Amino acid sequence: MLFHTGANRRDVLRMLAACMADWWLPRRVFAQRREIPRADRKVIVVTFGGGVRYEDTLAREGWVNIPHLATELVPQGLVYPVARYEGLTGHFNSTGALVTGSRQNVDAYGSEAPVTPTIFELLRKEHGLPPEEAWVIATNKSFGLMGGSKHRAFGDPYSANVILPKQLLIESIKSAVSTEAGPGVEDRQALAEQMMLALDEGYEGFGWRVFESGRALGKDLKTTLAKSLLDYFNDPTVPTSGDELTFFMTKEIMNRLAPSLLVVNFWDIDIAHYGAYSLYLEAIRRTDRLVHELWQHVQSLPRYRDRTTLLVVPELGRDSDVAGNGFANHRSGDDSCRRVWMVALGAGVPKGAGTERPIKTSDVPPTVAKILGVKMPECEGQPLPELAF
Repeated sequence: MLFHTGANRRDVLRMLAACMADWWLPRRVFAQRREIPRADRKVIVVTFGGGVRYEDTLAREGWVNIPHLATELVPQGLVYPVARYEGLTGHFNSTGALVTGSRQNVDAYGSEAPVTPTIFELLRKEHGLPPEEAWVIATNKSFGLMGGSKHRAFGDPYSANVILPKQLLIESIKSAVSTEAGPGVEDRQALAEQMMLALDEGYEGFGWRVFESGRALGKDLKTTLAKSLLDYFNDPTVPTSGDELTFFMTKEIMNRLAPSLLVVNFWDIDIAHYGAYSLYLEAIRRTDRLVHELWQHVQSLPRYRDRTTLLVVPELGRDSDVAGNGFANHRSGDDSCRRVWMVALGAGVPKGAGTERPIKTSDVPPTVAKILGVKMPECEGQPLPELAF
């Protein structure tokens, strides 16, 4: 059951203060929603990659770490405060559940593709879409195989393009300066040529995975992406965060191609493994800001505005201080390690609403499939009726 408010921001925040601490009070059912043809719909899924604890984010004491979500985005959308991840608590498998709708049990470091079909493959196969319509853009360097599955009826011909911007930048710079006569990173042309080479030939090792049909993206797009990385690299005002670069490249792909489906993996939060609580919280705040800026960018683009559904969800939680190893890890499998949340915004989403009904992260892919008009029979999750109508 949902609660809804159409009041001003002060009233919204008062409502959130009363309800978000632990539980959500049912008030009304659905806000009015304008039907948008499925062919015109777009979906962006953003992960708080690395995992965050509920108490550090959506719980009332955590709002200070997500000010943009709590005060600006939540009042515009629908909140699921009671969500759960049920699989193995490693990053590849937890994110795999967010693209397949089923628990995965593959190599935790990304050497194996998911076993069951991804939403990207189903979308492209059913609608006959070209590869540039589906993208994974990830800071995590082990996500090169996240765009497709090992399923014999799908795989490479239908997989998403995957770009790992931080890894592409690092490896192309290393390549540009590794020769005996090394041109040095000051030589923009040499660095651009190395990036183009990465996009053409060595993409698997450089953080760029496109399948054979994906190579038809063409020289113009490759040049644009390489130039974008160079601009980022050479701009002294640009922060050095890997997530900032992921965000930068996400905007470039949106501007250039306007794909139907994007999965954006922010990853700086996983610095928590180093045991620095302040850096972990700083990364949460950065991700919160980038999500807000991404939503603003959506609104600035005619091909996205009023037709895009944005889903924001952590891939998993982190250990509790009592039962687990604390914020630095996600090994215990305790409730803190599994409890997450989701915020939905945009097309087809009731505004200023929330539901106490428990959901699973595996519900995300079938919900995306329903929004985009795709059948997704082989998965454990179920479409969320508040969003998939």
